[in-house]
Amino acid sequence: MAFSSDVNAILSKIQRAHTSVAVVILSDRTGLTIARVARLLVKETLGEYDLESIGAIGSAVFMGASEQGNTLSLGVLELMIAEFGEGKILTSHCGPNGILIVVTDDNTQLGLVRVQIREASRQLAGLMQEIAAPQDPLSRRGEENQSIMEALKELENF
Repeated sequence: MAFSSDVNAILSKIQRAHTSVAVVILSDRTGLTIARVARLLVKETLGEYDLESIGAIGSAVFMGASEQGNTLSLGVLELMIAEFGEGKILTSHCGPNGILIVVTDDNTQLGLVRVQIREASRQLAGLMQEIAAPQDPLSRRGEENQSIMEALKELENF
């Protein structure tokens, strides 16, 4: 439960940064939505399904642009901004596992939103890394073996 509440707090902070922020979505690299926050009017207008598709399409577009940058040896895609007549979509990576998508209206303060996205991306990357880190039973076994060996050495000293 802590993961979910931490993620929602981070997404809500981005949404509260400026009134122009309408939707904030965290998805994985396959396009599955992990969490989202949206203004009430957006939820009523688009519905839940369309919010899910925004995350899926945003992830696909980001991954395509990232691959294009890799092909051209431009480095890691940090932030992508798509400007439309009535608004903007800002997309950023959250470590190796996540994508952050922020939808704003046309009257946004890009600098402020970008700062919020960069900070949130770092925080979300850390949270997602904790969840995605596999629990390697062999590494635990190594720690257990080491403690057993230390205990045996102590017994030898008696």
